[in-house]
Amino acid sequence: MTDNFEVTLDNCHKEPIHIPGSIQPHGYLLVVEPATMTLSCVSENVTELCGADLSECIGKSLAEVVDADYCAIISKQWQSEKLQLFNPTSVQIKHVDSTLRKMTAIATYNGSVILIALEPDSKVSDKAYESVLKMLKNSVQSLMGVHKLDLIYQTVVEEVKRFSGFDRVMLYQFDHEYNGEVIAEAKETHLNAFLKQHFPESDIPKQARELYVKNPIRLLCDVEAEVSRLYPVQPHVDLSYCSLRSVSPIHIQYLRNMGVKASMSISIIINGKLWGLIACHHYSRNFVPFEVREIAQYISVMLSQLISVKIQEEDTQRNARQLAMLGQISAAMAEEQEYQNALRIKADQLLALVDASGAVWCLDGSLQTAGDVPEQNVINPLHQWLAEQVTEQEEAYFTHQLGIDNPQFAELADIASGVMMVSLSADNSSYILWFRKEIIQAKNWGGKPEKVIEFTDDGSHRLMPRSSFELWKQNVYKKSAPWQEAEREGALKLRSMIQSKMIIESEKVLQMNNKLEELVTHRTAELNLEIKQRKAAELHLLEALETAETSNRELERFAFIASHDLQEPLRKIQTFGDRIQRSGDTFSEKNQSYLERMRASAERMQTLIKNTLSFSRLSSDAMKFRSINANSAIQTVLDDISLLVNEKQADIRVDKIGVILADKGHIMRVFQNLLQNSLKFVAPERHPVIEITVVDRTEEHITLAFKDNGIGFDNQYATRIFNLFERLHGKSEFEGTGMGLAICRKIVEKHNGSIWAEGRENEGSVFYMQLPVK
Repeated sequence: MTDNFEVTLDNCHKEPIHIPGSIQPHGYLLVVEPATMTLSCVSENVTELCGADLSECIGKSLAEVVDADYCAIISKQWQSEKLQLFNPTSVQIKHVDSTLRKMTAIATYNGSVILIALEPDSKVSDKAYESVLKMLKNSVQSLMGVHKLDLIYQTVVEEVKRFSGFDRVMLYQFDHEYNGEVIAEAKETHLNAFLKQHFPESDIPKQARELYVKNPIRLLCDVEAEVSRLYPVQPHVDLSYCSLRSVSPIHIQYLRNMGVKASMSISIIINGKLWGLIACHHYSRNFVPFEVREIAQYISVMLSQLISVKIQEEDTQRNARQLAMLGQISAAMAEEQEYQNALRIKADQLLALVDASGAVWCLDGSLQTAGDVPEQNVINPLHQWLAEQVTEQEEAYFTHQLGIDNPQFAELADIASGVMMVSLSADNSSYILWFRKEIIQAKNWGGKPEKVIEFTDDGSHRLMPRSSFELWKQNVYKKSAPWQEAEREGALKLRSMIQSKMIIESEKVLQMNNKLEELVTHRTAELNLEIKQRKAAELHLLEALETAETSNRELERFAFIASHDLQEPLRKIQTFGDRIQRSGDTFSEKNQSYLERMRASAERMQTLIKNTLSFSRLSSDAMKFRSINANSAIQTVLDDISLLVNEKQADIRVDKIGVILADKGHIMRVFQNLLQNSLKFVAPERHPVIEITVVDRTEEHITLAFKDNGIGFDNQYATRIFNLFERLHGKSEFEGTGMGLAICRKIVEKHNGSIWAEGRENEGSVFYMQLPVK
């Protein structure tokens, strides 16, 4: 633990476990500065290894501590990926009395310093290696002889228990909320079973899961051992990749509460995400040599691959089924004169596409349903709430706990605990809703899932992990089965298919209208020939206005169609780019750079297309004006961009603004764009300071100022920056499409307001916005 971090119930998920400032005492740590190959930090117990005082160790050359051969390896390979190939290495440690002590060295580079973990010599010999290879061969043969996943899981835990010597080995799988379940277990017969029991997400908090992805194996030899702190204490050293890293005091207490004396965890990683763990427990001290740990890690890699192959097989089969169902729906649309009826005719496929129990859709202003759905008087308010949750960045909204997310709909649990919505139009008037029923789950928890505050005799308190691991049963209500990613993708594929059909149908209607307009115009022209010259001039003016209006409509329609059609190849570019990166093939740095640049360009073009479409829609979008709390809206925006605010270490100050009359979604977009610009266009040598103040208030209007200390701009461009595609800085300096401020101006003007700016180069800028209050 670091000296200045006090763990509480509110911040335990932020405990900096990667920089504990100490190691487990069964080994020793040398921290080496790469530039000088000298020791900048050591574990305090190093004195018993080399005989020198701690102060004498700091600044020592690595060559004074380890044998020359190992020193040469570190000097040559510390920046190379080959460094891992030298782990473990048997080294001679030099004592001040000129004696030598043999240790096993495991070296890593954490990005700034070299970490050399010295563990007790595992006495690796040819015979020992033969034993290790035999263990590995037996384990691989055991795994390859099994084909069903549940049997593979059981084989894995039995094999790991056999060669590692742990009393209990469990395979622990995470769900979508990172609660865990023991899906396989091998244990000594006298121990109680944890098989099929659930454990809460808080048992393995977020930062611990992230560390398991970075370093896939973690060994704790003795929970009762006193840690050996690092000397000097500052600076803190990142021990994420160090095999000796000490463990959080909370986790130590957690293991004590379970009666566990030693543990080992090996990560199961699928597609870069933590799928689960192989968790090993021992009820006495247990040191596992590096070679055995490597076998366990190799087994976990094999298991990850087997699971990944199984997932890919299931995805392939699911995609084939989805394509078949989409094909049937598409064929029905082509056959039906009113394409909306195709969903009713193919209702079974519509539900099976996403494994739903009911669906509601609105394509022509009227509702149609299939399966079990809520009453019609509930659907409208439910749709309105769901539409507010759908953002321009997200093409769908889904939840598996509707009654928990919004208690207003808790009574719908038996029909609609799970809801997924895809919007088919810009104003959300055309849409599809899918429903899933409540699944009442009886979960067996391995103890009540909670942490507690323990009060000590002196009146102080400390955070304690749960101490009870007795079976605790809980019924889970108001939740459905979660929506899987493949199901969401199936819904979006249907959305794209329906939107394409809607565009084609609208084109047909438009063509008929155009023909009718031509006939009307022609007949009108014939009649107007008999009218005086002044009437003819008025007719010419009317025709010009009608032509301009038609042109505007066609331009808006073209922007929508072009955006849709252009985004499809971009998605393929991004998808294939992702697949290439995940394929595991080795590319040269140059080709890797080309791939990254290709993906970045595709993402930028996709953003530009979306912004263009968004800008074109603003002309026709109907604003929903209502009185809103401006401070609440700004706080919501700040919550949404909190990661960027924290990354920039920004200081944001907001006046009390009060109520304004606005379309909440659109005005929050203006607030977000102005705040993001202030965070983006900032000088590298200073942290952003942003002030949102009220500069004028009347009964009718309020004028707000967004002031920052960024790079500013020459005030001669104060009007130009609101033009489309206007950029004062190159894209290599700052990201952006040059459309943000143009969109802001259009939104504000649709609010019957105005926006303008003032700037000074290298001093900052101020954006003023006048909005109605009633």
